[in-house]
Amino acid sequence: MRTIPVRRITPFCRPGTTITRLATSILVAALVTFSSWPLAAKPAAETRKWLAAWKETTPMLEIRSGAAHYATNGVIYMIGGIGGDVVKGKVGADVAASSARMFLRSTEYARIGKDGELSGWTAGPELNLERGYFSAAAHNNHLYVVGGAHGPYGKKLLDSVERTEIRPDGSLGPWVMEKNRLNIPRRCVKLAIIGDYLYAFGGFGGILLDTVERAEILPDGTLGEWLMATDRMTVARYIHGVERAAGGVFMIGGHNKETGGGIAAVEWSKPGDDGFFQPWARRTPLQTARYGLATATHNGFLYAIGGLSGATYLDSIERARIGKQGQLSAWEYTTPLPSAREGASALVQGDNIYLLGGSNQDGFTNHVSYATFNEEGEIGFLATPAEIKQYQRRREAARGKNSEMPHEGTISKHIRMTQYSYLQVRMDDGLLVWLAAPAQELREGERIRFPNGAIMKNFHSNSLNRDFPFIIFISEVKRVADTR
Repeated sequence: MRTIPVRRITPFCRPGTTITRLATSILVAALVTFSSWPLAAKPAAETRKWLAAWKETTPMLEIRSGAAHYATNGVIYMIGGIGGDVVKGKVGADVAASSARMFLRSTEYARIGKDGELSGWTAGPELNLERGYFSAAAHNNHLYVVGGAHGPYGKKLLDSVERTEIRPDGSLGPWVMEKNRLNIPRRCVKLAIIGDYLYAFGGFGGILLDTVERAEILPDGTLGEWLMATDRMTVARYIHGVERAAGGVFMIGGHNKETGGGIAAVEWSKPGDDGFFQPWARRTPLQTARYGLATATHNGFLYAIGGLSGATYLDSIERARIGKQGQLSAWEYTTPLPSAREGASALVQGDNIYLLGGSNQDGFTNHVSYATFNEEGEIGFLATPAEIKQYQRRREAARGKNSEMPHEGTISKHIRMTQYSYLQVRMDDGLLVWLAAPAQELREGERIRFPNGAIMKNFHSNSLNRDFPFIIFISEVKRVADTR
């Protein structure tokens, strides 16, 4: 039988062979080449840069200034306040008639999204009374509003208190009137809750007030009797700011009745074992005296936001670091507001700060702006290149708008005081109007231009000891080259 020789066959893919090494090299090269193809590459993430600016989010349902506000568990509540607007481009009786302020009973709330944007606003239950220039504070699930004013130009001062329940879903229950009232009606009162006590600070009750009163919050949420503290603040506080910090309370700024401008004074105290405040101590004053301001605290900093300084609406924000015993560092300016504002609400939730409503020379607003805090306490946000360009365009547009001076007339009388120049101006239609502008050198007979301003009816000037049936507070005056 014939024998067939058997040949040893080398496996093609046996490890270590030359052919195997060659095939492996070809495969690796192919994989490297394939992974580097453009179709397989992911787009690079957009580079974001810190921008010292604010973003706009969902506006409120109502125009509001001098409203009460509160935020908790990612929900912002806006309560009452005043609404209305001026007729732009007109001066005189038409503007005075249109500037009547409407005090509101309405409430609304919005939820904060993960990106900081607000949801749409939802209308809540109405207050029992129209209220403006008042404050809100909460204890457990009870929300309180105290004092304020209503009626023509806020002349009806309120001493009443209303309470509602913050429900688990974030909505509000019906408002009920508290039995116990303040000892003194307080317009522009500010509130704070420490422990089981609700405190009311300052305001206007026929005179500017330097007093504090408190009520105990009972287990069912009702309030006990309001009691006056014996220790008064170092200065009367009206249209001021109040913030809890370092175990006590700061009083920030306010209105100076003698000059009609703001005050820079800041003070701090904390309650003793009896629930009443210990003697008040002065702290580092603001750089800019201001009233009608908003205030906030975050991560050891105290912020004073916007407001008025005399006739000038402010967009500036200053901040100071808070010490353990309520001491303050020197105040420093940080990112300004998107527009000058007084009577606005400032609320902090997490690392976000929200500015809501308020008014300026253009009238009242329902706008809402927000930003974040960085580790140094500066205000802004991480912006994409597109957001930076959009901000720059808005800034240019705002600069052009701020330069508008829609009104023109001739000075017929000038009363120069320390803080204000009181100007009687004859408009081209023959109407005489009074203006209050920052003090400056102006001559009778000079022709000027001026912007819209804050209109005050039946205004009493303490420095002049004079009543003005109608006066417009303006932030700026410019001379016109030709005179008539």
